[in-house]
Amino acid sequence: MQNHCTVEYLFCTISQSKPMIEFETYYDLLQSPKWEKRRKTILARDGQKCRHCGSGKDLQVHHKQYHICKSTRTLLAPWEYKDQYLITLCNSCHQKGHDLYKIPVFTI
Repeated sequence: MQNHCTVEYLFCTISQSKPMIEFETYYDLLQSPKWEKRRKTILARDGQKCRHCGSGKDLQVHHKQYHICKSTRTLLAPWEYKDQYLITLCNSCHQKGHDLYKIPVFTI
């Protein structure tokens, strides 16, 4: 099933150490150490350059598509994606891409 992503997602995680549910925004997840580690791996793979224009400034890692887990019906965390779904873009190319295209969402 394919949809398109146009809204901020809310993530729900259940902590094993606490019997409560914690909610995080997608932005919050992008500030996590897990994402920072994953981001550095992709930046290194792409030679610290935008894969579209070759710039080395203001680099970001873009998700080419989003995945919703069929069994849990939750969006995967940003660091859970395979390399093939992540690409290094400069801020300018990243923004232009979002302005021109909607990111597809697939249930997996």
